[in-house]
Amino acid sequence: MFIVIAFRLYAIQVKYSDDYQAYVNKTSTVALQRNVPRGVIYDRNMSVLVDNEAVSTITYQRYADVSEKEMHQIADKLADLIEVDFSKLTSRDLKDLYLEKFEDEAKELYTKEELKKYGDKKLYQLQLSRITDDMLSKLTDQDKEAHAIYINMKKGTNQTSNIIKKGATEEEVAIVSEHLESMPGVNTEVDWDRTYPSVAQWHPIYGRVSSYEQGLPAVLVDYYKAHDYQSNDRVGLSQLELYYEALLGGHKSQYLLTNDDDTSTYDEIYEGQRGYELVLTIDAELQAAVNDIVRDELLNAKKNSSTTKYLREAYIVMTNPNTGEVLAMTGNIIDWDDEAKDYVIYDNSLGTFQSSFTVGSVVKGATLLSGFKYGVTTPGQVVNDTKMYFKGGLVKGSWQTLGAVNDLTALQKSSNVYFFDQTIRFGGSYYSPYMALNLNLDVFDKYRSTFNEFGLGVSTGIDLPNESTGLVEAQRTSGKLLDFAIGQADLYTPMQLVQYVSTVATSGRRFAPTLVKEVYLPSNDDISGKQLVKGFAPNLLNVVELDQQYFDRVHQGFVMALQQSGGTGYSTFYKANYNPAGKTGTAQEYARDADGRYIKDANGEFIDVHSRTLIAYAPADKPEVALSVIVPQCELPSQSHPISLQIGERAMQAYFDLKKERMAAQNEVDNGETIGQAPENVAQGE
Repeated sequence: MFIVIAFRLYAIQVKYSDDYQAYVNKTSTVALQRNVPRGVIYDRNMSVLVDNEAVSTITYQRYADVSEKEMHQIADKLADLIEVDFSKLTSRDLKDLYLEKFEDEAKELYTKEELKKYGDKKLYQLQLSRITDDMLSKLTDQDKEAHAIYINMKKGTNQTSNIIKKGATEEEVAIVSEHLESMPGVNTEVDWDRTYPSVAQWHPIYGRVSSYEQGLPAVLVDYYKAHDYQSNDRVGLSQLELYYEALLGGHKSQYLLTNDDDTSTYDEIYEGQRGYELVLTIDAELQAAVNDIVRDELLNAKKNSSTTKYLREAYIVMTNPNTGEVLAMTGNIIDWDDEAKDYVIYDNSLGTFQSSFTVGSVVKGATLLSGFKYGVTTPGQVVNDTKMYFKGGLVKGSWQTLGAVNDLTALQKSSNVYFFDQTIRFGGSYYSPYMALNLNLDVFDKYRSTFNEFGLGVSTGIDLPNESTGLVEAQRTSGKLLDFAIGQADLYTPMQLVQYVSTVATSGRRFAPTLVKEVYLPSNDDISGKQLVKGFAPNLLNVVELDQQYFDRVHQGFVMALQQSGGTGYSTFYKANYNPAGKTGTAQEYARDADGRYIKDANGEFIDVHSRTLIAYAPADKPEVALSVIVPQCELPSQSHPISLQIGERAMQAYFDLKKERMAAQNEVDNGETIGQAPENVAQGE
């Protein structure tokens, strides 16, 4: 009797331990989670920008200590029912599969002497090294499908379902559903992919979401797991999807999975909640129009102009200057495709706040206000714009000799000499021909301090990651100080430029650019039925403390630059009916290639190119929209190209055209409602 009992104990505890444990586990209950859709993203007019599309999936829930043998059996059954892509199986995966499928042949891959000499690990390595392609050819596609399924099944945890196949057909879902009882842990579920149904299509600021295979990004694994995420959870990887992950991710549904006698039952504990809904400041229709404008102008410039040989990119940002709300932001790179024999355009909208450029004369408004602030320049002060000669052969001047100019005409006609003269006085000297240029270099700090107040050279405060604050010129010389005054030293981003011109437009109120306007609880109601969670008020960063009369001078100079004959933007904006104000800029640079390396000509000399910039707002007397445009190395010095003006003017016109169309549509609605209403003193229904 003792011998029989001992034998049975040995059989239960050792020989058949795994099988008995698996049987016990079949009657176990485990908690698990299921994903919910991410939050929907709308534009400012409640047009859907980012949505979710349901995708049928076959999943596997790996509960505690299920045997490897059972998993293989389930994988084999699934391979009979569905088609699975096995192209990602590695050579090592296939060799492991061969060793499993052909055990007897696998034993012939080492000798008896090697069996006695080496341990299991070494023998395994010998087997792998001796498997040939001919041997692997014995594996069928169904073998490979089953192995791919098995590998996916092993990735699962005891909390989340593991996706075996995403994008299953209706037929596959139906047939798998019929066989669920014979495949414990297998289920048919719904996953979601992001879609972009708006006229503006996908925009880089939305960011991307990780795939199931990617799961949690490696650099943030610890952070996410500390917040109850699983390794294969899909999360935001960049921009708004990353920045607002805590809102967009939602709360998973909670279930209890009970396994009993080869059947599985799910009991819902918490139905979950899809992600919060974000309303952006972006205007989808304006964004789409601006996208088209920039692409059109780039293509037109490259195809129809000989001066645009080194043109590669263009950027524009449009905001509400009174709130900082970003209405549209676009950046595009144009390149020649040898295979297609045509130009192709790539989206680089992130360059609007991550890339910095030499911007030229658009900074002269800030330069003039610095002169007013420190008492170096007074309203109406006149300077004779002619060539300036300095000791050592240095010559400085404007794009042409302008004669007598005051602060207004200096902005209108973009005089360099006016601001050189101001800077020399600011530096403790007065200009005289062939003088030694030896200025107080502390003026750099004073200029930059004022520029910073307008958003130039500092963070704009935008609610997106990885913003560039520009680049500060390292040289501190008197010559560079003169260059700084006309925008030929420090580098700035398009986002910084639009914040600067917006601060000028509002007479000193600097708002942070914002992209998220409101957050709502998820619902299928229209805006009137949605529950507001949080509204984002305009973020006023600082107020530039200057007398209003000084801002008025800059406002007037900016109006003259675009609306009066002789203004540098007049040729493009003179027909505008929306009362624009602004400033143009031309920056001198050396040509660079796509990798940022300087290009040299046949003589080994650097190639001179010009970049064109524009800042503007409208209407000048009551600003409601502001913009900045930067088009790097768009022209050769001897041949100008108005691409920045054309982009800016067309974008402004698009804004006011949309406004007019919407007002007309609203008037029709209002009139229709009025006509449909019966007077209060008329009995209804008679």
